[in-house]
Amino acid sequence: MIAMIFSITASKETSVQGEDQTDMPAAEAEETQPDKEEIIRVINGLADTLKQEADDSYKLKNYETEQELTEAFEAYVTPELAGQFVDYYFRVEADGVYVFPTETMPWFQEENEYDMINTSNHSVRLVQENENDMVGSYTLVVEMTLQNGWKIQDISYR
Repeated sequence: MIAMIFSITASKETSVQGEDQTDMPAAEAEETQPDKEEIIRVINGLADTLKQEADDSYKLKNYETEQELTEAFEAYVTPELAGQFVDYYFRVEADGVYVFPTETMPWFQEENEYDMINTSNHSVRLVQENENDMVGSYTLVVEMTLQNGWKIQDISYR
């Protein structure tokens, strides 16, 4: 059973202070936007982490502890968002971690165009208009930040 949860240019000697980081190297600061492959890797990685294999009682098969599950999310999202996902979609019991079964949320469509807007020198906002049979038309907004690689810091729908 699968349970579904639904440019700055700086010389190499300078550094840039980031909101959630101290002393970001200039070479990293130059990476002002993730490329399409990185966006797809991060967004699909999050989706795959939300889709957990579970037994008939919804107990996860691949993660035994909340910490293991949180660390899996942190490969794709900020620590704050990882905690929110784990708290919202999962419950921790003495014998393991369980998923709350729910419907799939509207998601990023790789084949559709999207806008990428720089919101700071180390953050971008992806905006994509989509349509889904269950919810109709929707706008997906994904905020990403450069924190040890590109991570999702917020997801919202309009």
